[in-house]
Amino acid sequence: MITVEEAKNLVDQNIDLLGTEIVSISEALGRVLAADVFSKIDIPGYPQSAMDGYAVNAVGDVAKGDTFKVVAEVQAGDTNSYEIQPGEATRIFTGAPMPNGGNTIVIQEIVSVTDDVITVAKAVGFGANKREQGEQIRTGDTGLQMGTEINPAGIGFLAMMGYTQVKVYKQPVIHVVVTGNELVQPGKELKHGQIYESNSVALVAAFKQFGYHVAKVHYVKDTFEDTYNTLKLALMDADVVIASGGISVGDYDFVGKAFRDLGVEEIFYKVKQKPGKPLFFAKKEETVVFALPGNPASALTGLYQYVLPSVNKMSGHGFEGLKTARLPLQGGYSKKGTRAQFLKGFITPDGVEILEGQSSAMMHTYAITNALIYIPWDKEETANGEEVMVYLM
Repeated sequence: MITVEEAKNLVDQNIDLLGTEIVSISEALGRVLAADVFSKIDIPGYPQSAMDGYAVNAVGDVAKGDTFKVVAEVQAGDTNSYEIQPGEATRIFTGAPMPNGGNTIVIQEIVSVTDDVITVAKAVGFGANKREQGEQIRTGDTGLQMGTEINPAGIGFLAMMGYTQVKVYKQPVIHVVVTGNELVQPGKELKHGQIYESNSVALVAAFKQFGYHVAKVHYVKDTFEDTYNTLKLALMDADVVIASGGISVGDYDFVGKAFRDLGVEEIFYKVKQKPGKPLFFAKKEETVVFALPGNPASALTGLYQYVLPSVNKMSGHGFEGLKTARLPLQGGYSKKGTRAQFLKGFITPDGVEILEGQSSAMMHTYAITNALIYIPWDKEETANGEEVMVYLM
């Protein structure tokens, strides 16, 4: 068996960026730019007021007691052109274009108005509260660089620069294949020996949490023929195929054999970890294959640790998964065996504590955890208060 670190390195080495596509900026949230974006315009496109007040034509700094004659009013969006002479002013609002000759904005809070004359109650520096043309960005300048993950502000900035579409890296087409004769869809009647199928909904929800869509979920009975045919279809259509269950060594675990018969190139099988030891990683041409254990907690842990970094790298984010931190472990821990462990934990103001119910079949603990505590394979004893690596959920 290989270690967790060796497994992650092998996965990283075998994952490549996908191609690119053009998407509407309204659909670009969370996507990664595949090309630099250059501004189509100056922003602002004209000198404008940064405040509500009065645009004045001042010779220098505006002194307390200075007066100006108001000759016009300029609102945001006003397309008329105004010109003021020394000693004159226009009433102006935030974002409105500066009149020709206007060089300083006196905010409305420090003026008094008598008829059409304003008197300044406090000194104002020359050029105050004025936004210059191109102050934020000029035409042709780089607005956002290739590799930038687009957030809400980025979408707004793209719109400001005049863009309706951008080039981004594609997101992978993902298929999930769930195996097991004992599985029944929630809502149907359970018979003796059957359980409700939960892996697919958990995996689909995890992908959704990180901005990915599962194109199709396949449900397979425990026969070699059904397993083979379903995996064959998935390999034809998907960038990433994830099988849940059927990868161990039981008489009815057909996933590994089916993949091999389909010409899938195994990169590794089994990782020195708990939960999720029987984890299979392979490729067929450009399609990436993961076979995760059927136990719910094992499958979800495998997704967080190996699959999520892979789809992130394909989409331009780099080989990155859950965010990490180092926190003091409350109560200490004594590990049995030589496998690394991912323990369901909960972060408190004092650090992180290990929760009850660590079995790979138990999801009730996973449902309330906010951290996975990582104990390396060669770490037998962890003292109370000793810092541990924590994956933040």
